[in-house]
Amino acid sequence: MAPGDMPMYLEVLGSVWTTTANQMIGIQIAVDGNVLGTANVFSNGASTHRPVVPVYLPIKLSQGSHTLELSLAPGTTSDFNDFFTAVLHY
Repeated sequence: MAPGDMPMYLEVLGSVWTTTANQMIGIQIAVDGNVLGTANVFSNGASTHRPVVPVYLPIKLSQGSHTLELSLAPGTTSDFNDFFTAVLHY
């Protein structure tokens, strides 16, 4: 829910892992069906939960309800040990 139409930042962080060593993994961020970016981390090892580097995305929304979708970037895995957080800063 956007409180107004002023400029805002969307902060996303969490943890993910991969079954393959030496690759970029992360959380893909989409609002209203449009991909805005990805919170990434490079994983040197496999099968280890890693925190992504938090990302702050500038966003301009109209007041009211919007759809936020957090999904896994290619090559990324998550399970019940991983948590995602999204914060709208205004």
